[in-house]
Amino acid sequence: MKFETKDDVKKWLRLFPLAKKELKAKIDLYTEFIEDCRRLGRLDSALAEETGHTYSDGLPNADFYRKQIMDCKKRCNNALKDWERLSGCLDGDEALVITEKYFKGTSWDAMEFVVYFSRRQCFRILDRAAEKLVGKTVGGDVYE
Repeated sequence: MKFETKDDVKKWLRLFPLAKKELKAKIDLYTEFIEDCRRLGRLDSALAEETGHTYSDGLPNADFYRKQIMDCKKRCNNALKDWERLSGCLDGDEALVITEKYFKGTSWDAMEFVVYFSRRQCFRILDRAAEKLVGKTVGGDVYE
């Protein structure tokens, strides 16, 4: 994906907090599923000994959920590699503002206490950084 405008850059950056939340939710969900599969496997063993039937016939196994977790982590890691490459084009203040806002989740109101720039100045720094990144390419969307 190539950034055509600074709005494209900002849109791409805004996906990081969402991807981080999605990754955590998926890991939690799939970890629960893995534990459920383990419990079901123990129940199936006991049931199979008694009746010869099992509950888990046709249910996905834990390996499927582990693969889902790895796929989600891979997408996020690829996007982070893109950011590491792109951040080399920015000066320290620009990279700091973007990192604090989009990767650490600092609110715009709290930004002045973290980066020691006013809120308005942070917006200017972000715009300047986005302008520098126009024309650059990334491997794709965080959600691809």
